[in-house]
Amino acid sequence: MQPMVRAAALTGYSALLAEYRVDGKRVLADLGLPVDYLDRPDRLIPVTTKIDLLELGAMASGCQHFGLLLGRHQNISMLGMVGLLIQQCATMREALTTVAEEIGRHVQGLDVRLEEAGDQAVYHFTYRVPGQTLLSRQHNDNTLMGAFNIITFLYGEPLTFRAAYLVGDAPRDIEPYTRLLHTALRFHHDDNALVFDRACLDHSIAGGSPALRRLINSLMRHHQWGDIEDKVLWIISNLLPLDQVTLDAVAGALAVPPRTLQDRLAHRGLSFQQLLDRGRMNSARTYMLDTDLSLSEIAELVGYSQLSALTRSFKRVMGESPAQWRRKHKTENANIA
Repeated sequence: MQPMVRAAALTGYSALLAEYRVDGKRVLADLGLPVDYLDRPDRLIPVTTKIDLLELGAMASGCQHFGLLLGRHQNISMLGMVGLLIQQCATMREALTTVAEEIGRHVQGLDVRLEEAGDQAVYHFTYRVPGQTLLSRQHNDNTLMGAFNIITFLYGEPLTFRAAYLVGDAPRDIEPYTRLLHTALRFHHDDNALVFDRACLDHSIAGGSPALRRLINSLMRHHQWGDIEDKVLWIISNLLPLDQVTLDAVAGALAVPPRTLQDRLAHRGLSFQQLLDRGRMNSARTYMLDTDLSLSEIAELVGYSQLSALTRSFKRVMGESPAQWRRKHKTENANIA
C-alpha cells in the first residue's frame, strides 16, 4: 500500500527554494511532476514523493536544514479535517490522543502515540514508509518541526519542552535546531518525539467546543463513504500524473483493503475500471483545453501507452476523436472570449 499525504505538508516549498534562488518548477520537473503539483493543498501525494522533493530541495538549495526550515511553514491545517477536530477538544491530552487515533485515516504511514510516565509526557511521531531503507534526514526534520508547531499552537502560550528526540545521526551543525526548538536535542533514537511536562496535558484548549467536536466527528464518519465516487475520482486525478493509478494505490489512499473498495463501488453499480476511464477522460479534457500539450503527451499523462489507445477510449465515451473535440471546444471558447 502506497502511503499518501496531503500536499499541504509541503506548504512553502517553492517559496523556501526561491530564498536560495532556486526555481521550484525546475525541481518539480526533475521528478517528472507538473509545475502546479503543489498548488492544491488537498492534493494527495505519495509520501515517497514528498521525501524525494525534500531531499532534492536540500541538494538544489545547498541547505542542509531544508526540511527543518520548511517546517516553519507547517501548521495544523496540514491535518485537514483532523486539524479542525482537535481544535475543539477540551484539553491537550484529548487533542493529542485524538490525533493518535485519527491520523491513520488521513495521513497514512505516520505512527503517532502519546506516552505518560512519571512527570513527563512523550509524544512520538514517525513515518513508517514501506520499502524505505535509507533514512531521510530532511523528512524526519520536517515531521519534527510540524509536530512542534501543532503542539505549541494547541497550547496557545509559551510551552517549554524538556527534549526533542530525533531519528538518525546528529548533523554537523545543530544551531538551527536549538534556535527553532529551544530545547535539548537527543539523536540516534528509533522515533521522533517531543518531551514535555505531563501537567501540560491538562491544559485547556482555548475555544474548544465539545458540541462542535461531536458535529465534526459525526460529519467525518458520515462522509467517509457517502461520496465514494467523487473521492475515487479525486484520488485518480491526483495519481495520474505519477503513473501510479492502481486499485491498490487508490484503496491505500482511502485506508481500506482493495476488496472493500470494490464492494463499496459495486454496491453503487460501479467498478474501479469505469471510474478510472472517467478520470482519464476528465483529465484529458482539462489538458486539451488548458494546455498546448500534444495529444501524444496528454495520452501519456493520463496513463495510455499510445495515442491510439486514448483515441479509442475517447471516441467511445465522447463520440468523437480527441482532435475533433479539442478543435471544436477551443473554437467555442475563443468565440466566447
